[in-house]
Amino acid sequence: MKNIIILIAITTLVSSCSTVERTTDELSERAQVYYEDAFKTIAMANDFNSKNGAVHERSIAQIVFPKAVKGSLIFGGNYAEGYLVENEQVIDQIRMLGGNIGPNIGGQSYSQITYIMDAETLFEIKNGRILSLQGTASYAKSGQSVTDIFGQISDGQSLITVIFNQSGYLAGISFEGTYISIKK
Repeated sequence: MKNIIILIAITTLVSSCSTVERTTDELSERAQVYYEDAFKTIAMANDFNSKNGAVHERSIAQIVFPKAVKGSLIFGGNYAEGYLVENEQVIDQIRMLGGNIGPNIGGQSYSQITYIMDAETLFEIKNGRILSLQGTASYAKSGQSVTDIFGQISDGQSLITVIFNQSGYLAGISFEGTYISIKK
């Protein structure tokens, strides 16, 4: 009897390990973004709102996050991997990490583009890191999740951030800090 229980335990353990590995591979594949995703995201932003196209034309480069995730219950965080695009060419891979505080609850995935409006800011991004602070309001509008940015401080850097293509649900108001760096 003892040997049968040990055999069942070993079989269960081996089965669960393969399930965990398969689940990890599936999550990694879903989170993976490719160069072409950056260009599709830019086109989607331009289709989403005509003002985005005008901002894109004035910008000298873009930080594109095709898939970002955010979750919060008073305290929260966000994460994304994307690309730095300059002159319609991918220059580098970028990572975004962030935290937020405020009366928020929920989680969502979204697309984000940060338009870089001057050469000094682009230089800082290529040669270091940037920290951006902003306030956001997330709410439902006509059955859709919407996030509005109502203030952005980027340490003298000239950035315009657009969030769109949300799925999931996050409601509340928060103050966020976002750290963007070149992925090494």
